[in-house]
Amino acid sequence: MASKTLTNVVNDQTIAMNAMIYGYAGHSLVTPQHALQEIWWTDERINQKVTTDFIRTRLKPDERERLDQPIGFGDLTDDTYMDWILERARRLFLCLEEVGMSSKIFRAVENSWDDDDLPLQMEDIYKLSLSSKKSDKINDQFFQTQFTFLLRELREGVHIDYAPNEVLPLEYVMGLPPAVSLQNWPRVHLPKKQNEVYVRRKFPLGNAECPDAFESDFIMDIESSKMVEHEHIAPVWASYTVKGTGYTLTNFVGQHTLKTFIDHRNPLQYQKLPKPERRYLLLGWLHCLADAVATMHQIGFCHSSIRPSNILIDEQNHIAFSDIGSLETFQKDKRPDLTEVYNYTAPELQTTTTQTMTTTIDINPKSPIIPPSGRQPSIMSKSSSSSEKSSRSKKLTKSGSPKPTSDFSGFSFGLRRTKRPKIRQPPRTDGTEKADIFSLGCVMLDVLTFMLKKKAHDFVKHRSTKVDKQKAKETPALAATKSRTDSSFHANHEKVESWMKTLENATFGQEDDAFRAVPHILDLVRAMLQPSPLSRPSAREVRDRLLDILRTFISGMEEVHCAAHTHDIGIASSHSGSGSDRGISRLFYCLRIEGNEKKVRGEGLGNGGGRKKGIRPKRRCIE
Repeated sequence: MASKTLTNVVNDQTIAMNAMIYGYAGHSLVTPQHALQEIWWTDERINQKVTTDFIRTRLKPDERERLDQPIGFGDLTDDTYMDWILERARRLFLCLEEVGMSSKIFRAVENSWDDDDLPLQMEDIYKLSLSSKKSDKINDQFFQTQFTFLLRELREGVHIDYAPNEVLPLEYVMGLPPAVSLQNWPRVHLPKKQNEVYVRRKFPLGNAECPDAFESDFIMDIESSKMVEHEHIAPVWASYTVKGTGYTLTNFVGQHTLKTFIDHRNPLQYQKLPKPERRYLLLGWLHCLADAVATMHQIGFCHSSIRPSNILIDEQNHIAFSDIGSLETFQKDKRPDLTEVYNYTAPELQTTTTQTMTTTIDINPKSPIIPPSGRQPSIMSKSSSSSEKSSRSKKLTKSGSPKPTSDFSGFSFGLRRTKRPKIRQPPRTDGTEKADIFSLGCVMLDVLTFMLKKKAHDFVKHRSTKVDKQKAKETPALAATKSRTDSSFHANHEKVESWMKTLENATFGQEDDAFRAVPHILDLVRAMLQPSPLSRPSAREVRDRLLDILRTFISGMEEVHCAAHTHDIGIASSHSGSGSDRGISRLFYCLRIEGNEKKVRGEGLGNGGGRKKGIRPKRRCIE
């Protein structure tokens, strides 16, 4: 048997196999133990590389003397050529040095060019006189070399349009989450920052007929999601577009969905906790989710897709919604389980067509689409399209949209504060909010079932009923599931009620005070699962009632995170609610956002920790 060496293990075939299986050329069973190293030309690396000694060694003796001479700008500056290179043109010098034309840096400086002017168009490259012929390969070589040293790093709250030939500053994390359903969302990290892991999601920006048909919706939905800042809603940390595809990064790295967490029965991260803390964790989750929904409703958004597969849990047992379900962009990279969609949807929404269910259930009325301000494409390489003219790339900072400046301003390495782009106006009706409450009640019942060590499969089996073909045909949403049984919450109200009685009986005789709260929470869930939308409590009422129960009946739960907020108006009533109190909870609020300053902020993450102080937005009632 031949011995294994680097040359016979790492070859074209093994790398191609690894790329096909994992989507990247990292290490695995067929490649080296360590990942292939990528050279990233970050600002830090550029500064370490381009020093005074490096510049002098790349120039001829007579050119070295010229470095210390003042630039020929008259009395405008006292800087020398060396000062200009070190302060403004390190990357430009590297590009020239790479093609063997370091001496042309003097002409570039005299033209007042610096790193912010990169990448240069071919017309400007000709001005450097790198070759006596415009068609010479050295000009093309310089054009391509620029993108090697241009590294626009993603930062929090920033949107970047990358050119097809730009270097994308991301590396795959060598590892997969335990939940199989999360594997289509890869994990990445920024260059040289292996400990800062992000989850990347991918969305098409167009179709065969129109390559950028969905681009404006992509930008609007990202900006709309930033209106709802809550630590139990996975945020869009940054976003970018490249080659007709949009991507988002979030720093909430899920290890499980709530569905896979429950299906595992004994997740390792859950088993590491002492038993009392496990129960406090699960009860705390109920309040966290209710608080996140209350925040969405307060601002004017409805989730519209509350179900276990849309709720994430990270390795520290923190919980969060994967996104806001009513924003259509974030549903395009999912493959929803139609049976789950049907089971967790409120009864008043079961008229949804089969065609709609194949993507996502849209329970909101059509909202007016406000196109964002004009956006221009990124710099295109010469080889990508000879007919396309180069134009500048722009980036959206957290505080605003692209603002026209000089050409190629998108390649600046500083963040510009500009105007906030237009966002999608969130439709809000009491009916859609009450549908969220029904779905949230279903999720809460699943969590309580798990807490009391009942099997999720037994719960599904308990509430399932056989359906005949005629009923399936009359219910489009049920027909889409192609199931012979109906295991939904709305169609099996009596069986769901009998299951809740079973859970109540399971709490009798338990010594832990966490079980004392369960019957009271089940009473709240009964109200949330009422067939009539008007009989259900609001999200604020659910959240506040949960807080009262946890504080009253659980002495060992010293702190309930998400317990204090400054953005609420008035005091929410109990879950039953009088007419006047329930009227307060259904007020419509107008949220005015000025710049990037005033946002409704959720507080708390996980089981404890510090809280951020919210900012009270301006509101008025709409009659």
